[in-house]
Amino acid sequence: MRIAVDTSAYYSMMAPGDTHHAAATSVARGLHADGYELWTVSYVAGEVAALVQARLGLGPLRRLRAAFDRETTIVWMDAELHAAAWDELERIGRRQVSLVDCALAVAALREGITDVFAYDPHFAEWGLNVIG
Repeated sequence: MRIAVDTSAYYSMMAPGDTHHAAATSVARGLHADGYELWTVSYVAGEVAALVQARLGLGPLRRLRAAFDRETTIVWMDAELHAAAWDELERIGRRQVSLVDCALAVAALREGITDVFAYDPHFAEWGLNVIG
């Protein structure tokens, strides 16, 4: 079983001061125990890396990279997925939904993934089951 993971969940796991930190680490442990494969797109990896580096520093950034290497399948965005994410962003037409969110949703749905670990409730608009 695979679960798509959003920037909001990764950042919450990495940031002890984040409102969702305790819940995020607990959910992540449960997902691992239940045999879920953490899955994301390269845009999410880049976005969360930039946030962690800017807000938490290089030590946490190194831990994030190690966690990605150990625990996450990263799907690299190609031109087709990038264009589909842009099309979806334009279709939605709201400032609160980012290109990165659209990329994760479009890629997950193409892969048949129905669950997303996130603290952004708008993923439900794509019919994804939001866990977090």
